Amino acid sequence: MKNILLAINPEKPSIPCMQFGCYLAQLTQSRLTAVFVEKHLADKSPALKTVFGQPYVETIIAGDLPGYGQHEEMRAIYMETFAKICEDRGVRHSINPDLGYPLEGLIADSRFADLLVIARDTCPDEKMGQSPSDFVQDIIAAAECPVMVAPITFTDIDQIVLAYDESRSSAFAVKQFSYLFPETDELKITMLHVDEGKDGNEIQREKLSHWLAAHYNCAVFETMTGKASAELYKYLHKKKKALVIMGSYGRNTLSKLLSPSTANSLLETLDLPFFFAHH
Repeated sequence: MKNILLAINPEKPSIPCMQFGCYLAQLTQSRLTAVFVEKHLADKSPALKTVFGQPYVETIIAGDLPGYGQHEEMRAIYMETFAKICEDRGVRHSINPDLGYPLEGLIADSRFADLLVIARDTCPDEKMGQSPSDFVQDIIAAAECPVMVAPITFTDIDQIVLAYDESRSSAFAVKQFSYLFPETDELKITMLHVDEGKDGNEIQREKLSHWLAAHYNCAVFETMTGKASAELYKYLHKKKKALVIMGSYGRNTLSKLLSPSTANSLLETLDLPFFFAHH
């Protein structure tokens, strides 16, 4: 891995998210690029636009908006904070201060990144508090690279949990994670399967177990019985430094274990990093 994007909301920046992004960049010797996610209100200079096919010059610019000066001062402070955190860890870094339109801009930038790191409450609009925010849900579903949702409080990682439901999405996700983070091969990885009383594919489980054993020095397989979302929460809520690998999100996901509703519930209640990768 060479290039990590870090989404920062200048209205509500997450210092732990910055620290976690730096931790991942340091771990993989990657460049960390901060992108500022904020609502597009006006251009910084007059611009030619069209309405109903008629051209006109928009003369109201960002500097005319109330509070713009204070906003720019705070943004500069957070840029300095990000740079200082990176410099303290010896992480190569850069800043993209202007995405334009946040959702479309971040998705477009993700096409040329290896990983996107984002805080679960990131939201360019005024409304905040929901976790994960609608914006983050849209990003996880549409990003063109794997997404790491950062923990609420910064911590390093000492184990990995794969939420495995025998789907190709969950198998693809752990393969992508291992390719991006070969440095984690010494960590314990647990392939967690929740048996909901359906017929399982023992051959596929065995094959994936062999694959994990070839890539990790401590790979174990655990099975739980019950409702997937409840059992997964029960298992994970005691974990403090675990990273959770999940499969596809919002892309015709049929699995109860990896469904958006299950993922949202876990993101809302567990202070752990979550890795999503789409097949």
